[in-house]
Amino acid sequence: MLLIRVVIAVAVGLSLLLSGLSPQGDRRQTLDHPAVVNRVSVARSIYGLVTVLAVLQVMEEHPPTAWEGAATLFGTTLAVALLEAYCDAIAQMLSDRRRLARHELRAIWRDVAPVLIGAQGPTLLLVASGFGLLDVEDAIWLAQAVALLFLFAYGWRLGRALHETLLRQILSGLLLVAIGGFVVGIKVAFH
Repeated sequence: MLLIRVVIAVAVGLSLLLSGLSPQGDRRQTLDHPAVVNRVSVARSIYGLVTVLAVLQVMEEHPPTAWEGAATLFGTTLAVALLEAYCDAIAQMLSDRRRLARHELRAIWRDVAPVLIGAQGPTLLLVASGFGLLDVEDAIWLAQAVALLFLFAYGWRLGRALHETLLRQILSGLLLVAIGGFVVGIKVAFH
């Protein structure tokens, strides 16, 4: 029963993601339109998803308790987001040679917050495991599947924007998953 709920939640999440990025009119022209796709948000979301996958891969090899896993997963992506915000703030202060105003700091946080998007679903699955609704190993496996589905969705959306045929759109999604898997493999190999 829980697995059905998870599948429905993932499907709803993917449909929201896909509808939120859906182009209007000519697909090739909409890639340059800032109202349709925020380049920084998408890039940081993908970065967050790859980070989540790397952490989950390590968890798969060395399973934590459910609560430790949830804290580690969310804490890692939060640390990455905070580090990116810190780096952006330092870079802007060096560039502008002045302190940043509150509205500028809020803008930086809005720019880096998408790193956390990839951690939400997987973290909730580990929390569900903490409440005894799933085994930790199953939660980790499902969390990896959710992160991979989101990577696929981003690649598929890119394929929709660039290609007319369904096959090439699907291949774009699979390519992003493969690249994400390759990067995760590199991170885990040197962990």
